[in-house]
Amino acid sequence: MKTQNLKLKAVKLTVLAASLSVLASCAKSTNAQSSAESETLAGNIVNGVASTDAFQKENGVVGLVIKSDDGEGICSGTLISRKIVLTAAHCLDTSSSNIRSIMVVFTQDVKKATKETVRFGTKGRVHEAFLSSAGGTGAWNDIALLLLNEEAPANVKVARLPSLLQTNPVAAKMQLTQAGFGKTEATRFALKDTSGTLRQVSGIEVIALVNEGKELQLRENGKGSCNGDSGGPAYVKSADGKLTQVGVNSRGTDPSSCIGVGIFTNVAAHLQWIQKNSAALLAATAPAVK
Repeated sequence: MKTQNLKLKAVKLTVLAASLSVLASCAKSTNAQSSAESETLAGNIVNGVASTDAFQKENGVVGLVIKSDDGEGICSGTLISRKIVLTAAHCLDTSSSNIRSIMVVFTQDVKKATKETVRFGTKGRVHEAFLSSAGGTGAWNDIALLLLNEEAPANVKVARLPSLLQTNPVAAKMQLTQAGFGKTEATRFALKDTSGTLRQVSGIEVIALVNEGKELQLRENGKGSCNGDSGGPAYVKSADGKLTQVGVNSRGTDPSSCIGVGIFTNVAAHLQWIQKNSAALLAATAPAVK
C-alpha cells in the first residue's frame, strides 16, 4: 500500500463549539485487524491520574477530535515540530471511512478548548506498510503524521524523540509512562464515555521488543491504555530527568478489556521514516522560492 497523503478538510473555527459537543470514546469505528484477531485497537488511560497543564505543554501531548463518515471520535498524539503531530496510522486510515476533519486540541480537556488552543489537520501521511483492514502478519507499522493548518501555540513544546545516533533507548523490564485522552474504565465497550481528558500513568513495564524491534509489548496489569489513547505516547525517563517518547499507542491483546498487554509502535525503529515524511509534508506547503 502506498503512503497515503490525506487531504483533510480544515473546519472553520466557527464550528468549534459544535465539534466539541459530540465525542466518541474511540478513534474511529474502523477496526483494523491483522491475522492476530485478538488484537484490539488501543484507547484510554486506566487507573492513572489527571495530567497537569505543565506536563502537557512540556511534552507536547495533544488530543485529536476526528470527524468521519462514521461519526466522531478521539485519538491522541504528540507535537514533534511546530506544525507536525505524531499519531497512530489507524487514527488517519481512510480505507473504511472518509475523514471529514481533524481538530487538534492543545488543552487538557477537549471540551474546554478555545480558538487559541485549537489547530486543524490539513494533510496526513500514513506509513506505507501499515497493516490496515487488509490484514497481514508481523509489525503493524501503526504510525502516521498530521500536518497542522498553522503552527502550534508558542507555549507548547515539541516532544523529545530518540536520536538516530543513539542505541535503542528502550529494553525489557524498563518502566514507562503513558499519556492519552482515552477512557478511564477498563471495559472497552462501557456505556459511559469518559474520554476527552488528558491522563497519565507510570510504572508500565516493557515485556519485550517484538516484530524485529518495530513494536513494544507493555505489561498493563491493572493500569494502562484503552479506547481514545490511540496514537498517544509512551515515555522513558532519560538521565537528565526529562521524558523521551519511545512508543506510539497502537492496540491491545484483549478484545473486551483494556487491561492486559499493550502494543506500541517503537519510535526508535521508525525515526528515519518520521524524519523523511515530516520533511515531505512541510516541503509540500512551503512557499516557492523566487
